[in-house]
Amino acid sequence: MKLMKRLIIVIFSLIGVIGCGVVILVFAFWQDAKPDVAQEEKIKSEAKIYLEKQKYLPDARVTGSVYDSMGNFSFEYAARAVDEKTNTEFLIYQTEESGTFVDSYHASLWEDRLERSITSPTLEKLDEELIVRVLYDNDEIQQLGTDRFDSNAYLRADVAPTILIDVPRKRHEQDKVQITAWAKSLREQKILRHMTVKVDYVSKKGELLENGNSLFVTL
Repeated sequence: MKLMKRLIIVIFSLIGVIGCGVVILVFAFWQDAKPDVAQEEKIKSEAKIYLEKQKYLPDARVTGSVYDSMGNFSFEYAARAVDEKTNTEFLIYQTEESGTFVDSYHASLWEDRLERSITSPTLEKLDEELIVRVLYDNDEIQQLGTDRFDSNAYLRADVAPTILIDVPRKRHEQDKVQITAWAKSLREQKILRHMTVKVDYVSKKGELLENGNSLFVTL
């Protein structure tokens, strides 16, 4: 009986230790996921000063902040802003390499305009209209310098966007042919000259199919 009592005490002690460890880990994660209010106010203040110096954004204003706790972006904190003239929402952040402030205005502007003008492709065994998302790399756009102000800069090969499409079924043998033809039609319509189309196959629940292997078409 004494041995049994000791075993029970040891088991419950271990459960208690494990439980405490889990609580500590959850609390630490929660703390890391929480933005620092002081840092949020700082980035918004710096973004306001940045906007005052940008003559091409006279109608833009800071609307909030973004905290990247998962490391998805090249910044930890960024300010959210909107250009009321074009109704374009964009980010203002400090680059890690140079420490200078940049904005994603042109990336957001071009993405919005293209998403409104691009019709979705027609694929086999799929009746519903697909959602087309356009993604520009803001670092590449920044490297254009003042050339990014050219009205046709979004067509340049060195800033070619990625078009993202989720297809809610498994891959069909005709998909690559039809996606390629669709991409070429965008070129013929002079909507885009260069692009990479990335197709992900997903279930109704949003889970990746085809072992996560995407279909790529580059023009």
